[in-house]
Amino acid sequence: MTSVVWRNLSQDLKYLTTTKVFLRLILISIALLFFLPDTAEAHRPAFPDGSNKSSTNAFELDDIDISQAIYQILHKDEQIWLSFDPKDSSIKTLIIQLGIPVLEETKSFRPMVAVVSKKLDKVDLPFDIPDGFGAVLYETNSSQNIKNFHEPFTNTDSWILIEDKFEITETDIHYIVIFSKTNQTGKFWFATGTREVFGFSVIADLNKNISKVKTFHKPSMISNVNPLIETEESTLQTRLTNIDYLKYSSIFLVTGLILLLLIFVSVKKRIKLK
Repeated sequence: MTSVVWRNLSQDLKYLTTTKVFLRLILISIALLFFLPDTAEAHRPAFPDGSNKSSTNAFELDDIDISQAIYQILHKDEQIWLSFDPKDSSIKTLIIQLGIPVLEETKSFRPMVAVVSKKLDKVDLPFDIPDGFGAVLYETNSSQNIKNFHEPFTNTDSWILIEDKFEITETDIHYIVIFSKTNQTGKFWFATGTREVFGFSVIADLNKNISKVKTFHKPSMISNVNPLIETEESTLQTRLTNIDYLKYSSIFLVTGLILLLLIFVSVKKRIKLK
């Protein structure tokens, strides 16, 4: 009886791996992974070395349509400069999102954002900008506009200080400057873009980048005083348990299925040659 069962199972497996059924199963699985619901957003992280303190050394962003986040520390009497070329992107709207880690030391930290470009109005700034350039300023108006944000991939929490958009009308280089008009020091992240692009290099650096982001959100020697806003600690603590690595898991699964598909095609060719 047992031998009959094993013989039937062996025949079923042979049929599955030597017919189009196997190929169809793989293709259907890949398609389903691309359409899984409730996948959370994720920004591709970047960690500049801190030398981007002027327009001449600005950290160059990718296509601003690509979802990306810059993690840095703003030091007293300094500015952080980012740049992008509108010609590298098909979109004409820059998404502006500025956040800080949920930490005791950052409760009173209120950095600002200046988008610097040609043909913009001149504004008073605590730093110099290139000749012929103007700026648009973005800042947090009150503590009521601050949002709690939980990033599920890294299991970190932030306060989003600024969420806005800038309409691009010029094709010349643009700068994004993060600064503090009160000369505060603190950690921040700047995010832009909505299109998620995950190359093999991003997958390879996944664990390293998650570790870097986690470390960035931990307390440091930097300290601000006089907290300005109340936190919803219980809500954030509850959300800490809701970790969702679905998207990254899907990427690995798709990669594995593609490799399996290639092996299947290779085996089929060898069988035909025989």
